[in-house]
Amino acid sequence: MTQHSVELSGRDVAGRLSLLVVEDDPDTRGNLIDILEMDGYLVQAAETFAQALREARWDEYFAIVLDRRLPDGNSENFLPQLRQLAPQAAIVVVTGYEDLTGAVAALRNGASDYLIKPVDADTLRARLRQLAEKRQVDLALKTANARILQAERLAAIGEMMTGLVHESRNALQRSEACLEMLSLNLQGQQDSLDLVARVQKAQKQLHELFEEVRNYAAPIKLQRGDHDLREVLEETWENLVWSRQGRTVDLQLPPVGKSPCCSVDASRIEQVFRNIFENSLAACVDPVRIEVAWQPTTLGGRSAWRVSIADNGPGMTPEQRQNIFQPFFTTKPTGTGLGMAISKRIIDEHDGRIAVGDTRLEGTEIVLTLPAA
Repeated sequence: MTQHSVELSGRDVAGRLSLLVVEDDPDTRGNLIDILEMDGYLVQAAETFAQALREARWDEYFAIVLDRRLPDGNSENFLPQLRQLAPQAAIVVVTGYEDLTGAVAALRNGASDYLIKPVDADTLRARLRQLAEKRQVDLALKTANARILQAERLAAIGEMMTGLVHESRNALQRSEACLEMLSLNLQGQQDSLDLVARVQKAQKQLHELFEEVRNYAAPIKLQRGDHDLREVLEETWENLVWSRQGRTVDLQLPPVGKSPCCSVDASRIEQVFRNIFENSLAACVDPVRIEVAWQPTTLGGRSAWRVSIADNGPGMTPEQRQNIFQPFFTTKPTGTGLGMAISKRIIDEHDGRIAVGDTRLEGTEIVLTLPAA
């Protein structure tokens, strides 16, 4: 069974919906594949359920077209396992028998629909179109609910942090004033002055942490414009010159040519790129290699650009991949763990996507998808 590059949303990098056809009859299987591919679907096929188990990539599929009677069993036996393997996929059971009992059993076991052979092309198209529309509505509702919940959390954090930062700033200012006076009284006592300087540095870091948490909770207001992402990337990299001073670092951009032009807030996207670059610099040992790649794609039916930023570091553990965008999650000895959480908020506000790329032999890949200009 041929494998293709497909995102977890059920779409490949070109925006096509991905389906799995499990059908043992070669003529029926060929007809189904022809119909679906003509409609722009990315189709994978298997002759038996066992073959599907061996070769399928279950998290890719928007829908599964399943023959009710296969050489290795009936759909009723497979449906519970399919629902676990591909909970996001709609399952359409196809049979050559007008079997009401079988239809009811299939629907009870998690099938989304039931079609009789020979499958009418228009009927199949209509059912899949309905399932695709329902999926889109469900995803939109899920996204909206998640944003509402996130907004409520941020409002609570923001209210708490406003008071906390205000009181902390006053306390830190008093402490700083006392430390400055103490420094005057310790002139000539270098060891003591060094200790005071270390306390002042710690206070500065504490103030920066408070500000970072406050900024995370603050509303994000975008000032969109049409911007060349190559220019934003290059400017971000140039602004990190002090962070990489004395290190062996190579940033590899695609050859000069057609660059992604996106409708974004350039300063906010620079913030996202900076967080990604800083994470790579912190995770990698010299020589550091960071590779950037891009290609056109679609996002929500609109033209978009997919930007990949990959490094040659140690990569991520499953726990890190799962939690990288969660607030306060960090693997660094210092910091709040808000950099990537803020980055996700920024990309979400752009109606884009940010995710960890596919598992790599080495390093970490962060993939951004942003609306084209």
